[in-house]
Amino acid sequence: MRIQNKITILFTAITAAIMLLLSLFVYYFAARSTAQNFYHRLEVRAKIVAQAILEENKSNTHIYYRVKEEQLENLPFEKDYAIKLQPHTGELMEKPPVNLPADFYRKAFTNGIARFVRDSVLYTGLYLGKDADFMVITAAQDVYGREELQNLKQALLIGFLVFSVLVFTIGKVFSRQIFQPVRDIIHNVQRISANNLHLRLNTGNGKDEIAELAITFNDMLGRLEAIFETQNNFISNASHEFRTPLTIISGEAELGMQKNGASPEQIASFTLISQEASRLNQLVSSLLSLAQTGFDGKKLPWEKIRLDELLWSVKTTANQIYPDNKITLDFKNLPEEADHLSTLGNLPLLQMALSNVVLNACKYSSNQPVAIQLEATKKVLIITVTDQGIGIPSKELGQVFVPFFRASNTSNFEGHGIGLPLTLNIIRLHKGSIDIQAREQSGTIVKIYLPVIA
Repeated sequence: MRIQNKITILFTAITAAIMLLLSLFVYYFAARSTAQNFYHRLEVRAKIVAQAILEENKSNTHIYYRVKEEQLENLPFEKDYAIKLQPHTGELMEKPPVNLPADFYRKAFTNGIARFVRDSVLYTGLYLGKDADFMVITAAQDVYGREELQNLKQALLIGFLVFSVLVFTIGKVFSRQIFQPVRDIIHNVQRISANNLHLRLNTGNGKDEIAELAITFNDMLGRLEAIFETQNNFISNASHEFRTPLTIISGEAELGMQKNGASPEQIASFTLISQEASRLNQLVSSLLSLAQTGFDGKKLPWEKIRLDELLWSVKTTANQIYPDNKITLDFKNLPEEADHLSTLGNLPLLQMALSNVVLNACKYSSNQPVAIQLEATKKVLIITVTDQGIGIPSKELGQVFVPFFRASNTSNFEGHGIGLPLTLNIIRLHKGSIDIQAREQSGTIVKIYLPVIA
């Protein structure tokens, strides 16, 4: 997950958690306040009923009932009960009309007031003391209070959801603005390649962490520019300095072989010198090619390449070097659209890479059958080269792309250990990959994957 998204999610989660706790806090105290208020209303009614019972033998009893009926709003499902009890012990003299816990009656007798709730019905027990021989119980349902709490719950829930979405959106915008300098650095670094290492990143105000990162990148680019410049100069000079003496040696050897009166031993010696000079020239060319493929491909001319046509060209090259080869091309599983057979690349380099693989297959299989298969998907071109040669020891398979490495079973074959490393560099330069499967004395399968350019 991207760091920007992590920050957005974390910011939203923390804010939502705080908001949830605040909503629970508000709802808890609202519910508590609603219950306290309703209990207070029940207690007022219980006191009126109790006073009316005390005054029932007096002329002003009707006043209490009139106050209750006219001044107090009727509560939903309101009921009043008067229970006889022993004034000194609090023992009930009759079976209660409502089944409540014994602790409720005991608490009302001891404290003068008791509260209880069951099945949305709130009960208040009132004992006036003063040797009163009765207890008043008032019960009702707080329908309106429950509706208010339900409305509050819905409002808090909707507010929580809306606010969470709002916080997420703000966090997204906020984190995007924070990471914009990082994206700018990534974009600018992606534009820098071997042929424009002189470019540098904008360091902004030079005071924050982003500026420090840009300065660090600029320092690294400076060192890379110096290294690439040194390597460029070496390749340019080495190409001339190595090939000139080799050309002279080859020329002198040719003159020596054509010299009149040269003995057979001299001719054989000059021939060996010429062959070794040619071999050394090939090695130098391979080394220079290997070094050059380490540079950015933007220096090279790129074009749209049909791989089926390129493989025919590679087969033609193999026919010239190994006339007795048994190469077969398999194009059976190709799409009808010609554009799905093309990739973007440098034609000489791709031809060199594929030729290295095919020529190795011919050389190390002693001209046994070599099958070349081309397959295509919408995104990838797959070239499979299968031979029936000497294979590669399993312990050495991971080293085949190391320059100058040669497998232990190749001592009877000529080579320098440059071909596969060169091929790997070229394929990577073309945004592709290469995979080798082999077993000793069981042949080798090389798969090359290149992107499709429709």
